[in-house]
Amino acid sequence: MALEPITLFTRIADPAGVARRLRELVPDVEVDGSDDNWRNAVVPFGTGKARRTLTFTHDPDYYSEPNWSSQMNGMRGYFSRFPETERKSFVLMLTTTFKFSLGTQFEPEFDPEGDPRLEVLFAVAELLDGVLFTPSALRDAGGRVLVGANGKQDEDAVWPRVIAAVSAEEPMGAAMHEKSRPGAVDDEENKLAAPTAERVARRALALTAVTARGILEQDAKSKKSQSTYKDLLTWVQDIKIDDEFGPDESEVLQCPLGRLEPRQQIVSTWRLEGLVVLAWALRKSEIPPHDQLVNMNPLWKNLGLFDAEAAAKLLASPVLRAREEIGTLRSRLFALHWRLRNFRLRPQVMDFADFAKTCWFGPLDLNGLPLVKGDLALNRKRLDKASADVFSSAHSAAHERHQAVNWLWEGPEDYSEASVAT
Repeated sequence: MALEPITLFTRIADPAGVARRLRELVPDVEVDGSDDNWRNAVVPFGTGKARRTLTFTHDPDYYSEPNWSSQMNGMRGYFSRFPETERKSFVLMLTTTFKFSLGTQFEPEFDPEGDPRLEVLFAVAELLDGVLFTPSALRDAGGRVLVGANGKQDEDAVWPRVIAAVSAEEPMGAAMHEKSRPGAVDDEENKLAAPTAERVARRALALTAVTARGILEQDAKSKKSQSTYKDLLTWVQDIKIDDEFGPDESEVLQCPLGRLEPRQQIVSTWRLEGLVVLAWALRKSEIPPHDQLVNMNPLWKNLGLFDAEAAAKLLASPVLRAREEIGTLRSRLFALHWRLRNFRLRPQVMDFADFAKTCWFGPLDLNGLPLVKGDLALNRKRLDKASADVFSSAHSAAHERHQAVNWLWEGPEDYSEASVAT
């Protein structure tokens, strides 16, 4: 990474979470205020002449209106001058999600190769699912180039989980809504792109392996986990699904225990919520309520994890639910994901039941979704009364389930590229 000023931008505004994470990483961090209202967090490394610091600067006025809109308009103008690449439009849309920013100061300048202060910066960016802005490039939470001023980009750069948040009243937002919302017509193009029952079975077993590998990382040092990992690799080999794994999935699966990066472990584990949708489509599981996470062990067992004979039987004769059932689920998951994402962007209650009947991109299917005083309920509480952990969990689960059902409906070939737009 070039020696340039680095600013972190993200949709998640959580200064208290940053303070807590910094204390976990470097207990000697000096935070000049309460966790919710600090201005500078100085992270020290070494002592005496060898002392180095990384300072995170936090200015709520910077990301408040009217300044924030002006800053974001300026950022879009800056990126619009970058060379035309396939990623440029995604970067412009990504700026619509930003709600929070942190500046950084390195004293002295950082060493691009192996400076531990960069690892702290990356950890904070990963916590917030953010990106790093420098004058020459926009980088992911690990410092890899998403898009560069010279047109270069890193193929392994990882996008934030949400890359667009635009009002449906704006042209860009209207186009995104129209492209992503469930259609009333079952067109032939979508049918042709939808995966076959055989492909769904292979994808489900591949995700079974990936999610199991992610969970094993939680107890990587135990002998039991080491033995189970060997059994997992043997199972994958026995059922012959090696060609189903994408490059990132193969990297996770083959990574020795204890060496997964935190982001890899998180992404792999959350795939459980998409896996349960595929298992449902194969008539191997039911989907938990929207505010409950999947019970992984029964799910894995139903799909034949460590039972090569059962898995082979599933691969040989998979039975997929009717397309009408998948379409109904898709409509409901779209409505759920829309409401949770909308609330994250604009944390205000609404009459969701009435809105679902009259919104221009509706009507939305709320069948099966519990409501409290007209709005979505989480754990029997209206979503604005739910805890941050409950909301975050439901939002992440909705994201994964929505992606899975969209893939079932219309592909594409690469599962990870299936739409999650709302």
